Parts: sequence; C-alpha cells; structure tokens
Amino acid sequence: MAITRKLLGQTITRDQWLLRETRIIADLRLQGLDEKAVTAKVTSENLFQYGKLTSVKEVARACHRRIEAVESDEIVRIVAYGHLEASAQANLYMMMCTYPLVHHFMLTEIGRRFADLDYSFTKVDMNAYFTKLEEEYVNFASASDGTIAKLKQVLRRCLVESGMLAHRTSERLIPPILDLDVRDAIEAKGDTQALVAFNVVEVI
Repeated sequence: MAITRKLLGQTITRDQWLLRETRIIADLRLQGLDEKAVTAKVTSENLFQYGKLTSVKEVARACHRRIEAVESDEIVRIVAYGHLEASAQANLYMMMCTYPLVHHFMLTEIGRRFADLDYSFTKVDMNAYFTKLEEEYVNFASASDGTIAKLKQVLRRCLVESGMLAHRTSERLIPPILDLDVRDAIEAKGDTQALVAFNVVEVI
C-alpha cells in the first residue's frame, strides 16, 4: 500500500484504536447482519455503552471500513472471537489495511527495527519519522502542529495496545509473538510483507 500525497491521518485521529467497538461490529457482521442493520442495532441498543449517542454511527462506520478494507473473514473472526492479544494484533492489521499512514509507519519504522534487532523507539525517533513525512509529502508539511501531535499519539497508542510498547512513555519496543491464526490469515491473503510489522523478519 503506497502512501499518497493526500494528508493521511485526519480519519485516524477521529477513529482511534476502537478494538472494543470493532469486536462488537465484527460479531454482528459474522452473524449475517448487513452494515445498515448492524449500525441500527448498535445505535438502538447502545451496544458501545456511550454516554452520548451522537458519535455511535460515526464510530460504527469506522469499524465497518476496517472490516471491508481487510478483506479477510478470518481476521474479522479473530477480532470478534479471538483472545485479547490475538484480537489486538488483528485489529492493528485491520488498521494497516485501512489507513496508509499506519501501514507505512508499521513497516518502515517498526518492522525495520525488528528486522535490525533495534528495539529503541524514542520520542526523537517519532519526531524524525514525521519530519521525513513533512519533507516528502506536501500535505504533511501543511498540517497543523495539533494534527501532527494527534497522529503521533494514535500511532504510539497502536504500539501500546498491541503490546509492542509497555506504556505510552516507553522507549523500548517489545518484539511481539504473532498469533499463529493471525499469521495464517495474513499469509492466506498473500500479504506477507505486512508480517515484518509483527516481528516476522524472515519474510524480508
């Protein structure tokens, strides 16, 4: 997936991690409900348990986008029913399929470090990554400081929630052990390049 010159990230800053919500949507989709019916059920029954219902449909759309983008019933199944670690890994892979920035970051920054056995990932490294984006992509250069800060937060949270960082201020990557079902599903798609983001370095 090539990163484009369009500013990538506005959708990400709104959608965030959303594992709990995506598990709910994935479960309903696997039960055979279509997108419209799922969104209606989630909204009418407040299945996300939000205090305000105004954002439910928007969040549901984000979850549907991930399910459509991943093009893998098995990944959707793992998100819905897998144990938490596998579900988190599958959710991260969904995000890589949905958001080009997440895909680019996970391969060029995180996957490369795993391949090099370099487990340091500091605030300076994150800033350097975005400096490169700002030099190469005009819309990153024109993004506000607030938007860039939010993008950094979202990417770092992806690492924390998937177990690759111990906490949001950690500066040392934790090499994951990719769940075998997640790996099989990614390989079945023929997307072996993505495996480097999960410390499967022999595919390089």
